[in-house]
Amino acid sequence: MDSHNHNLAYRFLFALILISQAVSAQDAFTEFEYLRVHDDRIERFTVTNLNDLSYPDNPDIGYRTADYDPFLLEYGELRNSSDLWRKDLCFHTASGKTLQILKLDLREFIPTIPDRIKSDNYLSYISLINQEWNRNQVKFIEKEFNTDLEDIKRVDVARNCLNAYLWEVILYKEENGKVLPYSHGWFKFPPKLYAKLFETKNGQKWSDYQEGMENWREPKSKKIALKKLRSIQQVFDITFKDLSDEMYPKKGARAKKYKEIISPESFATMRDLQTDASKFATFSPPGFYNRSDPRSTELGRIHHLKEVKLARVETESSQNKVLHELTFNFQHDKSRILTSLIIGGLDLSQIPVLSASQANEGWKNSMGIGNHSFYESYSEHLSYKTKESPYYAILTDDDDHWLDSHKIGIDGPVLHFTDEDRTTLHVWLLSFERHALVGHYEIRIDGK
Repeated sequence: MDSHNHNLAYRFLFALILISQAVSAQDAFTEFEYLRVHDDRIERFTVTNLNDLSYPDNPDIGYRTADYDPFLLEYGELRNSSDLWRKDLCFHTASGKTLQILKLDLREFIPTIPDRIKSDNYLSYISLINQEWNRNQVKFIEKEFNTDLEDIKRVDVARNCLNAYLWEVILYKEENGKVLPYSHGWFKFPPKLYAKLFETKNGQKWSDYQEGMENWREPKSKKIALKKLRSIQQVFDITFKDLSDEMYPKKGARAKKYKEIISPESFATMRDLQTDASKFATFSPPGFYNRSDPRSTELGRIHHLKEVKLARVETESSQNKVLHELTFNFQHDKSRILTSLIIGGLDLSQIPVLSASQANEGWKNSMGIGNHSFYESYSEHLSYKTKESPYYAILTDDDDHWLDSHKIGIDGPVLHFTDEDRTTLHVWLLSFERHALVGHYEIRIDGK
């Protein structure tokens, strides 16, 4: 064999060795990953992708980047460690790129019974159900995640407002000076880990709550023990106006979600929405708006505002803070049915001063007890402790029986002052899935 052929043979043999080593390494890697998945050191899950054909009612259409990629993420992993609560959350693309949120603290993502109501089984159940059924979307800025994907400015992780385990991840890029959605994926949080975290956090058996939280079972309407939520210290004299005969500012999320309003097809005021005929796009698993399945409401219940009360309250978790409660008493538009909306545990010093046109930027929260807000930064998310939260927002009948806010069609309040003296408080009501604002009330508070 001449030297040329000898070199070719040598190179061929060397290539075979390299290929063999690579195959062996890949086999070892695959086996190692498989073992890690099955010995609970890694929880792997697929990422569901929805394009415009499968998700035509996506409110982000028209409000996202020009290079939006619905199929970017292929699968994700929760990497376990000795710390029960802090896990590395990792997402992978088909091309081998990764995005990681290291040592993600899961503590406040898990529905939690506030300490002060643990002795009441019904309030505990209502609290957990409403935390699971209301969105909590947490924003991570660049220093809070790692990625080799280009130009990612922000990552949001959401426990959405559906059954237990249904979560979402949204990636954002900057385009024309705006940070816009670039990719959106849906995934299932590992059920066994969820159950373990739930039981550790609450000291309760997951099986006692599992059926209702996994399958959206509407709780029975029972009398609420309001005294377990708070004690009233002082009632104030106020005056109020119902401004629902005006239109709400169609900005931000309300502009994106306007198309999710099914009935009435056109309207000029919020009062036009205060009817049982109002319908909205529902929210379907794994977490998308669906106009083909209209969500009925009972918004006729809030048509006539009869009375507003403001009280100073104390709770077991007040921690010497001055807290307030607002009670709105309504009458149905076509009957004598009475409905009360009670929003309490409010620290009015935290309510921003804004103009009415800036209503969408007001302080907001969902219906329930101890809930996190719909949208938070990661630092806000960590600092808010559901176990200690004094907040509550509930709907009741005239005999204090709990009413399902989702069935009525109200997702929660938005609050802001319009004067620096903080004597003029504005309260707006978010519709089902926050598609619209369905009520606006001005409350004049005595400066004393």
